[in-house]
Amino acid sequence: MSPSPRPTREEMVEAGRAFAQQLHRAQASLDRALVTGRSADGTVVVLATGLGQLRAVQVNPVVFDRRDVAALQDAIAQSIRAAAANAAALAGQKMGPAEINLY
Repeated sequence: MSPSPRPTREEMVEAGRAFAQQLHRAQASLDRALVTGRSADGTVVVLATGLGQLRAVQVNPVVFDRRDVAALQDAIAQSIRAAAANAAALAGQKMGPAEINLY
């Protein structure tokens, strides 16, 4: 069995261009996508893009009646971590493994 022929320089350049276009389309799709993260108690919801850009934080007014600052802070942190995990999962589907940091 003979080895497969090596790709030409032009074929390698074209393969690189195709990969770059595919990556660009995936990034654009992730930038348009919205993911959510919800706290365990459901009082806080975070919306972010698939690339991890924070878009909104929604807080259920019931948390103000409780006046529990520590619980609210924890709920916000939980929902941000959940949104980041959901963005990373979506990015993994579109682009392969990725690390997402909300900013």
